[in-house]
Amino acid sequence: MEYVTDLTSGSSPKIRKAAQNIIKRNLTGYCSYLLEALIKEIEKPKAWQTQCQLIRAIGIVNCCEALPFLKEQIEIHHENTVLYRDLAFSIFLLENLGSDELNLSFLFESIEKGNDLQISGACSAILYKKIIPNENDIKKIISGVSIFTEDEGKKITPRCYIAAIAYIWPKNEVKDFLESCKESKWPGLVEIAQNALEGKEPKIQLV
Repeated sequence: MEYVTDLTSGSSPKIRKAAQNIIKRNLTGYCSYLLEALIKEIEKPKAWQTQCQLIRAIGIVNCCEALPFLKEQIEIHHENTVLYRDLAFSIFLLENLGSDELNLSFLFESIEKGNDLQISGACSAILYKKIIPNENDIKKIISGVSIFTEDEGKKITPRCYIAAIAYIWPKNEVKDFLESCKESKWPGLVEIAQNALEGKEPKIQLV
């Protein structure tokens, strides 16, 4: 447990680096320490980078005990709005642990809520886990994410993540969507969509 000292140090840079290492090495056994660190760090407005790393670590190393706290935080107003993306990423991952049946309810709730960063987070989790929903759900996802195109390139919109996973989804369900993505003003999405249309994993890594 080499990172316990750093996680309990109260130093945001040390905590951030420890969380990054835990993610990189996919280490288990740190759940309670990650959650305790996040509870303290979330109170520091300037520590958003550390908060994001802790939140992602919690999702990636399957810290189910943190799920209630994450769900509580996603309903709170945060000045650093990027937190919503990482909160949604980890909530989606944790809600899909330990079950063979895919649970997309959080993604659809996020789409209904209309917070594009929150939607992006859930979509990035789908990409991260290389999830293939059923065709009806694919239609619903594409319909829900397609409207979010503002400032594309300056930020990664929800449809960017879906375009990046679409190369392993049924071609008949994604062709029109990917063609529309090729009209993006962001060259990155144009490339991702073209790769997906060709059935290739995009070279551009979004997660």
